[in-house]
Amino acid sequence: MHPAPPTLRIMIVDDDPMIRTVFAEQINRQPRIAVAATAPDGQAALDLLGRERDKLQIDVALIDVDMPILDGSRTALEIRRLYPDITVVMLTVFASESSFAEILAQGVRGFITKDEVAADVAAALVRASRGDPVMSSRPMELLVDAYRAQERQRVLDSHIRATIDQLPVHLRNVYGCLIKGHTNRRISQQLELSENTTRIYVSELLRRLGYSSRTELMAAHLRP
Repeated sequence: MHPAPPTLRIMIVDDDPMIRTVFAEQINRQPRIAVAATAPDGQAALDLLGRERDKLQIDVALIDVDMPILDGSRTALEIRRLYPDITVVMLTVFASESSFAEILAQGVRGFITKDEVAADVAAALVRASRGDPVMSSRPMELLVDAYRAQERQRVLDSHIRATIDQLPVHLRNVYGCLIKGHTNRRISQQLELSENTTRIYVSELLRRLGYSSRTELMAAHLRP
């Protein structure tokens, strides 16, 4: 017979007392899962780990994104820095999506939304502890949408670069001036053109590249 897998010890960090009590108890009842600690905010979690890390032996920290005192993003960063052996998974309602990419970059294993049932959350935590990424449906949609947007932008940028390469010399010269932020007057002087001709060339260049303004062209040029 194979020995039973060890119990996974969980820390739940959330400012909602219902999450720390009712939800934590539901998680605790799942097979081979033990909620070893809870904390109402990130700073309290770090303080607890600092005092009782060896005693608690936390395997996975399930951290709410939006908390007072020390939010989920900074808490995840500190736990990953101080305790790299602890797997971090974020818990969120996704009322705010602005920190999604930032938190992913900090090495967390994934995002679980608060509408998931306890059994599914427990299963996700087990997978995360094994090194697998875990995502609820909404975070996964965000990830897919971000990838699609990146791909669309890559194709668009590739098309624009090809268009620039095919421009006639006089428009490539104007393009070179525009991305340096030159005004029409400066372009006229540098290229020895009348200001009226410069305006025509600038308009033609923007039309060919599909930009509505020189500001939009500059923003695209500066984009990483």
